[in-house]
Amino acid sequence: MQWFRTMVSSETVMKKRLWIGLGLATGIVLTAATAMAWWAVDQTRQVPEFYAEATHSSVQSEPFARDQMNAGVKQLQNDAAKIGSWHAAFTDRQINAWLASELPLKFPQLLARGATEPRVSIQDGGLRVAARYVKGRLDTVVSCRINVQLTQQPNMLAVHVSDLRAGALPLPLSRFINGISRAAAEGDVSIQWDETEDGPVALVRVPPEHSRYVVSPVIVESVELSDHFLRVAGHSGPMAESVYRPHGPLHEFVSFQPRSRTAVRTESRWQ
Repeated sequence: MQWFRTMVSSETVMKKRLWIGLGLATGIVLTAATAMAWWAVDQTRQVPEFYAEATHSSVQSEPFARDQMNAGVKQLQNDAAKIGSWHAAFTDRQINAWLASELPLKFPQLLARGATEPRVSIQDGGLRVAARYVKGRLDTVVSCRINVQLTQQPNMLAVHVSDLRAGALPLPLSRFINGISRAAAEGDVSIQWDETEDGPVALVRVPPEHSRYVVSPVIVESVELSDHFLRVAGHSGPMAESVYRPHGPLHEFVSFQPRSRTAVRTESRWQ
């Protein structure tokens, strides 16, 4: 019977060791999961430096910069209403002042889902965009980088969104494509997507004709983002589309199949 008692004793020891091992493994996993959760929460609370600076500076200089932005937009509208070339330039400080004071009043639907205080920073040839997002216990700043290129299609801009983050926590853009399209549609902006090796690129079409345009079409030929400035230029008038000569690098379509210019012109007349 000694051998039997020895075997039972050994089996009991093995079971204890197994349970202890499982307990330790479970404890490690739970500890790691808790640590990861706290890390993720801490990461979402990080505020991008450019956003903190833009929020502070827009408060300090908002009235003057807002008036400059409104005056610049009015001048651009007047220039684009005449046959010939036009151009305009806006600083990110002016844009932020407009976002702080005018956007909530004129486009409240864009801020209806928990996003507030949008701000931008123009640097390194691109646009950094961020907004505070609050929902339940989540309070974070969502940010991304935007690069804009023209295409061979007049007034179709290729907008490459990258580095999407909640605080410092990276987010997969693919999960938000439908939401981005819906939010844009609420602002009367139609977005199509071009799937490229670098990820999805939003194709945004600027209407070349509108009932409020004095002269049509209005064609964008240049968009430049650099040194805290947004610069745009183009032509207006009957010949503007036929002489379209985009400046700067062009986005090459990958999955998107562009329509002919004739089809685009026909569609725009019915808008």
